[in-house]
Amino acid sequence: GILLGGIVVMYEMHNFLRPLLLVLYSFWIPQIVTNVIKDTRKPLHPYYILGITVTRLAIPLYIFGCPNNFMRIDTDWNWCLCLMIFVGVQAIILLLQHYLGSRWFIPRQVGISTVISFVVGQ
Repeated sequence: GILLGGIVVMYEMHNFLRPLLLVLYSFWIPQIVTNVIKDTRKPLHPYYILGITVTRLAIPLYIFGCPNNFMRIDTDWNWCLCLMIFVGVQAIILLLQHYLGSRWFIPRQVGISTVISFVVGQ
């Protein structure tokens, strides 16, 4: 039901499809932020991160990459590449958090309490 509803919404809102997909495919960002705030050590298995990333990219890559897709949307290889890079960077950050620690990209000079209060808004 939800998949069919999503397809109908995508068909009806095809003019706003790219910005909507960019927001929807920011799905790893909350996990990255949560890892930093809670200093989580190895929260997700790398196979899970890679599997979810690849399977979630399948539908938009089909829609924008296949010339004979069922929605009759013109192919846009640049958009496919941009979406893969956008989601890939998120997955790489999560994988690096797994191997290097959740706060690996925060400089030591910056106090972690400063970062957490900025993110949480306290």
